Amino acid sequence: MATDYNEIVHRNFEEMKTPFVNFLRKNFKINYDDIMDIYVNVWIDVRDNIRNRKTDRVKSWRSYIFNLGWKQACKFATRKRDIPCFDDENFDREEFEKKYTEEQETENSIYNDPDLKRVLATELSYIPDPCNKILRYYYFEECSMKNIAEVMNYSNSRSANVVRNRCLERIKQRVLNAVRRLGILD
Repeated sequence: MATDYNEIVHRNFEEMKTPFVNFLRKNFKINYDDIMDIYVNVWIDVRDNIRNRKTDRVKSWRSYIFNLGWKQACKFATRKRDIPCFDDENFDREEFEKKYTEEQETENSIYNDPDLKRVLATELSYIPDPCNKILRYYYFEECSMKNIAEVMNYSNSRSANVVRNRCLERIKQRVLNAVRRLGILD
């Protein structure tokens, strides 16, 4: 079984997305955006598990990924008591695919906007510490949260992860504010 993360993502990420969403939709009352967050988090876990050699016995990536998704959805559902749900009886697969395609087209047009790229590059160049360090360690040097916690003297990996999430939210707000000031996005 292949254990190269990039190869696994290339072969499976898009192919599994719709079945994954439908699987969680049928079993949990979780909205589309939260399911997509779970899906991305599952792939981050896959990457970390490959690095830590926890996937050596995986026979089916589909089963493995759906199992990780199930576990994350269970955790999510216990944290959120009143989650809006998909209406199974009225779920329209064509409408779902149309929404997904429209979102992809919008994202592609935004990502290819040179003004937006310039603003993003400028905002990212001014990230103060500890955000600069933690994001560089995690995304560019691909360190685990455990290693980051040790290097940056956090009490544990969960604390480092909380800081990373806060940093991402701050950056997101800075970029959104900048593009709105420039009139790139409404």
